[in-house]
Amino acid sequence: MHVASSKFPADPESRGTVSNRTRGADGERIAAQYLESRGYRILEYNYRTRMGEIDLIAKDGVTLVFVEVKARTNDRFGGPAEAITKAKQARVARLAQQYLAVRRLADRLCRFDVVLIRGDDPKTCSIELLTGAFELPLGAS
Repeated sequence: MHVASSKFPADPESRGTVSNRTRGADGERIAAQYLESRGYRILEYNYRTRMGEIDLIAKDGVTLVFVEVKARTNDRFGGPAEAITKAKQARVARLAQQYLAVRRLADRLCRFDVVLIRGDDPKTCSIELLTGAFELPLGAS
């Protein structure tokens, strides 16, 4: 898939810097375009609370989808999938529960997808969609 965007910064682990935030925004934009090309409708970008952030919230048919986006320029510090730890999954699940409660959507069918982006050139990067990548922890509802 070819998506126009500025180049990702070279250092994939420059935590908290402008380049890291820029790379994250680029990755989220690429992921949103990719999902839209697959029929998803993006509802929200960067849903934030004191507890953290969900990168994208979308609808896939009637299903509400909470999307985590991970982009890596290389696998020097592990591939993008390794960044989706159990702790990260639990955090996203808690945020999703909060989102559903605040919007009174507790009975809505939902799932958690992950978009993995590999490469330093958005025009040639590889994109992988993991549909239903993880579930709410038991007893979390």
